[in-house]
Amino acid sequence: MENRAARPISVLIADDDPDQRVLLERILEEADGVEHRVTTVADGRSALAALRELVFDVVLLDLSMPGLDGLEVLLSIADDPHRPQVIFVSGTGTVATATRAMKLGAYDFVEKPVQAERLIALVWKAAQARATLAKSERLGAMVERESAFGTGIVTADPRLRRALELVEKVAASDVSVLVVGESGTGKELVAREIHRRSMRRPHPLVALNCAAVAESLAESELFGHEKGAFTGAGSRKIGLLELADGGTLFLDEIGDLAQPLQAKLLRVLATKLFRRVGGTKELPTDFRLVSATNRPLDELVAREAFSRDLFYRINAVVLSLPPLRERRGDVPLLVRHFLAELRPMDADSWSVTPDAMALLESYAWPGNVRELRNVIERAVLMAVGHTIRAADLAVSFASPPPAAADGSSSGLPALNLDKLERLAIQAALERTGWHQGLAAEALGVSPRTPHRKIRSLGLTRPR
Repeated sequence: MENRAARPISVLIADDDPDQRVLLERILEEADGVEHRVTTVADGRSALAALRELVFDVVLLDLSMPGLDGLEVLLSIADDPHRPQVIFVSGTGTVATATRAMKLGAYDFVEKPVQAERLIALVWKAAQARATLAKSERLGAMVERESAFGTGIVTADPRLRRALELVEKVAASDVSVLVVGESGTGKELVAREIHRRSMRRPHPLVALNCAAVAESLAESELFGHEKGAFTGAGSRKIGLLELADGGTLFLDEIGDLAQPLQAKLLRVLATKLFRRVGGTKELPTDFRLVSATNRPLDELVAREAFSRDLFYRINAVVLSLPPLRERRGDVPLLVRHFLAELRPMDADSWSVTPDAMALLESYAWPGNVRELRNVIERAVLMAVGHTIRAADLAVSFASPPPAAADGSSSGLPALNLDKLERLAIQAALERTGWHQGLAAEALGVSPRTPHRKIRSLGLTRPR
């Protein structure tokens, strides 16, 4: 196994069966390529005592234990924002118990006997999820300080601020919301803010990117499936409709949802009932639907590529997020915001030169805010000292300017190709310590090209 973890993963095992404790501990300690620091206890009260004294990444909990059972342990730590990820390992679990555990915040549910490779992979994924959650919470706290709306969207643009003010108004209701905007404009952030401000906040928000899931898998992801429903369905799977019960279901890029699933989703929204794939029993579910799209759904409806009835069902309230090229005044605000995210300890000491900021403000940003963040992240790595210069950004704009919304190619109106070429070559030379061979390799040009361009462009190696 590859070396997945930069640091050991701390794991607490709570099981009243001593043989099971030894087995789980041995599986983790003998894992190839990743180190685990394992603590074992024999009951639920001892588990809570250990959790109060030590910090763990993952807890493996038996469902049935003397004193406090696994679910009671999970309930006791459910409100702790710094709690570890919980994986239930049990031979007595039922689907209802597993579903309840997931709704309470468990990461996963594993039946005995445990497969070693699956357990190792699951513990690693849970540890990564905890690390990601911790990072998100730190960034979320920072965003709350910087944004009056709490969405993580930093803006002074009147049009976007009006959309965010509408979030406050619709969040308290259960009305379906459609968020419209190009990729990278913050649609998921808005969906999460709607959930955070709603009465459903104590329950989960579950999300599915309809464009990222194959049509053959999307139905199983949404509705779940019964054991044996199709080839490879070795066990029952709980779908997102079931997990979202009481909370919010976020369907990103809903315009890419297959038409047969559109009809099934419409029925769920009308009846609040669904069936797992391969199942015969109708199950109840109660969720609030928030959808998002970067495609004009009305045009899809006109072409009969999207259900008209579903379109009317999901767009009771429409929130439109403008692209970054239409709010260029936000670029300096976002740059400062991303520097604070990326360099929280010394963000105040970082600066951006006027020509670099002019380059950022003139670019069309086809990837919107997400692309800007990636550019700043790379620039921080390339920068000498704590100053971002235009040369640090050149690699991000070396390709031809993207087309603007009106079909023109005015992505970089303030820079011509000669200036872009100069910036790209200068950045490559600086990154390679003025090694012309390495610079040529980085640029994908002939080894003689940098030498020729240094002379023709009058570039001078700094002392």
